[in-house]
Amino acid sequence: MSRIIERALGLFFPSECPVCGKPSDRSATSPICGVCWANMTRLPANCCGVCSKPLEVEGISKCGDCYATRPYYSTVRVYAEFSGAMKEAVHLFKFSGVRRLARPIAELFKDIELPQADLIVPVPMTKKRLTERGFNQSLLMAKAISDFTKVPLSYDTLIKVRETPHQTTLKGSERVKSLKNAFRSAGDMEGKSIAVVDDVMTTGATLNECAKALVNAGAAEVIGIVAARTVFQ
Repeated sequence: MSRIIERALGLFFPSECPVCGKPSDRSATSPICGVCWANMTRLPANCCGVCSKPLEVEGISKCGDCYATRPYYSTVRVYAEFSGAMKEAVHLFKFSGVRRLARPIAELFKDIELPQADLIVPVPMTKKRLTERGFNQSLLMAKAISDFTKVPLSYDTLIKVRETPHQTTLKGSERVKSLKNAFRSAGDMEGKSIAVVDDVMTTGATLNECAKALVNAGAAEVIGIVAARTVFQ
């Protein structure tokens, strides 16, 4: 029955998959078709156990950056590379306001074993940025993940206390500098394991600053749950 409904919706509301150019055949992820959605480029098996950066050398558990300076977070679970269908999905969701993609993106994590956590929190936005966009994409993802994991969601545990430039316009070192002390925890996190949800990870600076605020508030562990990671060639 669901397939019949999908096809009927495709006839009345046709759309073209932005990845392969073929007609979209899956309403839940439209305009991205089911084939492209199912074949997102996953991260390679050989990744850093902390930041999920692909490793060039076999047999090691951490990248050089994480050996040199241990992040405040303990590990990051990433579903896919920031390319192809995932990149299109994030752009549609984040910049074109296709909010319904929050749930199918979040539900990709049903295929991944997530570490145990006491609380799920989204990467926060300032009031100004939230007003401009109209929604927090990380909060919508966090809500969907909370729904199927049954881990409580808190939308106000983390607060972004000042504006920062759009991270896509900055280089790695500039990102770290611009985000320094941009977040704070609004409560006592003593002994808790916190999962922080975000859409895309590039340098890890945002996640690390969020984790820093939570650890300073007493969190025993901070875990990242991120839909996509930029992979540099």
